[in-house]
Amino acid sequence: ARTVRDALEAVFQQNRSARGYVLDDQGAARKHIAIFVGGRPIRDRETLSDPLEDGDEVYVMQALSGG
Repeated sequence: ARTVRDALEAVFQQNRSARGYVLDDQGAARKHIAIFVGGRPIRDRETLSDPLEDGDEVYVMQALSGG
C-alpha cells in the first residue's frame, strides 16, 4: 500500500462492514476514529493520502471521549 487509503481499502476488502465504521459517506475518517502511522496521527483525514513506507504499521482506534 502506498497510502493510508490503500491500506484501509485492502482491509475493507476482507471486512466490508468495517468501512462504515471507519469512514463517513464522503470517504473521510469519522470523527470518533483515530488513525496513526508510525505512532503519529495522520494529517489527511479527508482523503487519507498520507504516504506509507515499507514496514509502516497503520493503527485504527476508536477515540475516547467522556464528560
